[in-house]
Amino acid sequence: MASFGLVLFPHILLQTFAGSVFLDGEKADSILRRPRRANTGLFEDTSKPDNLTSPSNSKQKKEKIAPSHVKLPEWAFEEYLMTPVPTVSAPKSRIVGGNPALPGEIPWQVALVARSTQQVFCGGSILNQLWVITAAHCLVGTQNGSFYIRVGEHDVSKTEGTEQNLNITRFISHPRYDSKVSLYNHDIALLRLRNPIRFTLTVLPICLGPMLFSNSLLQSGSLATVSGWGRLRFQGRSAVNLQKVELPYVDRTVCKESSSDPVTYFMFCAGYSDSPKDACQGDSGGPHAMRYHNTWFLTGIVSWGEECAKKGKYGVYTQVGNYYRWIQHVMGVTKGVLLKNVDL
Repeated sequence: MASFGLVLFPHILLQTFAGSVFLDGEKADSILRRPRRANTGLFEDTSKPDNLTSPSNSKQKKEKIAPSHVKLPEWAFEEYLMTPVPTVSAPKSRIVGGNPALPGEIPWQVALVARSTQQVFCGGSILNQLWVITAAHCLVGTQNGSFYIRVGEHDVSKTEGTEQNLNITRFISHPRYDSKVSLYNHDIALLRLRNPIRFTLTVLPICLGPMLFSNSLLQSGSLATVSGWGRLRFQGRSAVNLQKVELPYVDRTVCKESSSDPVTYFMFCAGYSDSPKDACQGDSGGPHAMRYHNTWFLTGIVSWGEECAKKGKYGVYTQVGNYYRWIQHVMGVTKGVLLKNVDL
């Protein structure tokens, strides 16, 4: 088949270095109701959110937040884990068929850079100051030290003064990932950095949320933003400036029927069947992000597809919400032993 590895936001409350702080639903909602969000950076929207009330069987009414055009089920509102971000004063003033992102518009975007070529070969997302998330297939054949990550990048052809290059101490692919069995099933990995990222207006973490919330948001009907420096068309040149494209979630049955290869429970499709908009080679590992009242959540990881923006085909992504507990466990948020075949 002609598939390719695309090589080229519910909020988690994470303490930056030590243990994490979990909030119950009420406290988490109050954080999400703040006019200023934790990861909008230069692109702040201070519009007052609409509210929903809690289930009728609740003894006391509690406000719930949801976009005006989206109503998430009440059981989706579990604990959140959110990375504290320092206060910064704002200034006064793989992508096919997308548009250049503005500098700092996608502050959680990460570039994986090969030391041998100094080329961006994959993307990723900032989770906190010491952890980055990407696709496991990006790491196949690599060795620790053969690449580093760059944050604050926009135009790869020049230095703009916002970039930070950071080394990796180790990378951890999901324990059920086996590239010899499937290059893309359980296509998720975490990178632990040697030194912490310095958060600025153009460098901020994206958020994660519990499985039910994340997957509900994913299927809410809102468009997601996918970004990267991948090829601008199939077998074409790579982008110089960070690109972004907005894509819809695709019904799972339609997704599976359109694909020549299996689309598992741990994947989902996004895109258009007849529009030249898609991720492409080089975007792998990058974010599929969704906005929930001005806070951005990571709902997917760019994984694979059949060519790029091919008619009748869609991009396939790792469904991040399914791995919420595993991510917490690896990052040290939760203690104990995960059951490999039960707790992802």
